[in-house]
Amino acid sequence: MAQVNKLSSEEISAMLMKKRPSPRTEARRRAIEQFKAFLKQLEPGEGGEIKLEPNENRLTVKKRLLQAAEELGYEIEFIRKRGRIVFRVVGKKEEQAE
Repeated sequence: MAQVNKLSSEEISAMLMKKRPSPRTEARRRAIEQFKAFLKQLEPGEGGEIKLEPNENRLTVKKRLLQAAEELGYEIEFIRKRGRIVFRVVGKKEEQAE
């Protein structure tokens, strides 16, 4: 039979503090932060272009860009182009609420 042991709240806290994000999670977070830094420079109507590396997945990059935009309260739209991702900032969600 399995052995069950009681753990104190301090032991549980110590275990939770040791937990590190996976390399994928760290890569995702770095990409989102990079996109956020870029998006902050843009005004509605302006946009950008992302040239994909051979090992990058188009859908993954678009999702990370959308996540960054959402965290900043930006609305973006994509323009279809082969081999790259082109987008523009449509607006900021605070502006649209007015």
